[in-house]
Amino acid sequence: MKAASLKLAFLVCTIFHAAAFASDSTRYAPEHLAEAERLVYAMGAAESIIIPSMRYLANLRATDPQKADAMAAAMEPFLVKEYVGQGLRHFFASQFDVETCRQLAEFWEGPVGRRFVDTQLQLLSTGSAPELRLTQEEQELMQQFEGTAAARAMAQAMPAFEQRLAAFANETQQLIARRLAEQDAR
Repeated sequence: MKAASLKLAFLVCTIFHAAAFASDSTRYAPEHLAEAERLVYAMGAAESIIIPSMRYLANLRATDPQKADAMAAAMEPFLVKEYVGQGLRHFFASQFDVETCRQLAEFWEGPVGRRFVDTQLQLLSTGSAPELRLTQEEQELMQQFEGTAAARAMAQAMPAFEQRLAAFANETQQLIARRLAEQDAR
């Protein structure tokens, strides 16, 4: 496998491994994990990872079916919505208490959050999306949300999320390389 393909696979899969294989001995209440997973789905986080990965594989299949098969075998186990949701829920549970998870999920499930998610998913799926223009009512809802403790907590969690990804970058690259090497050895 060429280094460029390995790098791309690494970038696509990093978030999966970072979330799913993070060693976190903290136990969370079932309600907390459920609200954290609800947040993952409400934000469209799983689709935001899966859609570009599947597009990459489809494009690769058109130009190099053999490489696409190898990459798909390495990546597809991680391209399942439930896998992503269950993996990322631990990260969100570690960053937000159950009430904050609930409040954030409610925002992302609401009219403004849904518009953001739908626009993002359309862009990821098709490569284009209409400009997102909020109505006056939606702008007011957005301003209300931005003033909440939940919104501030989410903004504060972003650096931790980036650090988590960076910490697992090397491990993820090694896992994908091992999986591809195992395939090549067969």
